[in-house]
Amino acid sequence: MEKKTIQVDRSIPKSVLIGFVLAFATVFVIQHFSTFSYIPNLSRPAIDYGHKIVISGTYDTRITPVGTLYQTTPFGTKIDLPTNGMMCSELLYDSEFKSYSNKGLLYAKSVFSDYKYLLLFWLAYTLIILFFKRYRLKVLILILPMLGMSCDKTKQEPTTPINNAKNRFK
Repeated sequence: MEKKTIQVDRSIPKSVLIGFVLAFATVFVIQHFSTFSYIPNLSRPAIDYGHKIVISGTYDTRITPVGTLYQTTPFGTKIDLPTNGMMCSELLYDSEFKSYSNKGLLYAKSVFSDYKYLLLFWLAYTLIILFFKRYRLKVLILILPMLGMSCDKTKQEPTTPINNAKNRFK
């Protein structure tokens, strides 16, 4: 019986790693379009009309604590965040919450909350990288003639005031 060895191409693990890094970076950048919302902790209850919370009355943001804080990602995921006794004014004005070092951590955590999209981008990037590594020459041979052709084959006359005047009276 012959001994068979299985060899893995060295470029495959490297492509998988590069695909993950590109996928993480892509989803991380998309997470920057997230919105942060809060519901103040009022003594009177908020009314829920069809999954929309309506707060009746006014409140002072300096002395009203945050009841609920959440992040809504562009992919539609709603992530509950800890309030840690924050006041509403901390979310509206310059505070530690508004600094990028704190939000960057929230964006990184939300990447893993949207793991489905991370996996989807990872698979897509890995397949694209593997495809171009394997068929590099064939793709270049197909693309180069297309790059050499011009899309606009008509000859344009230079526009001068005289040519414009001639064209108006035709």
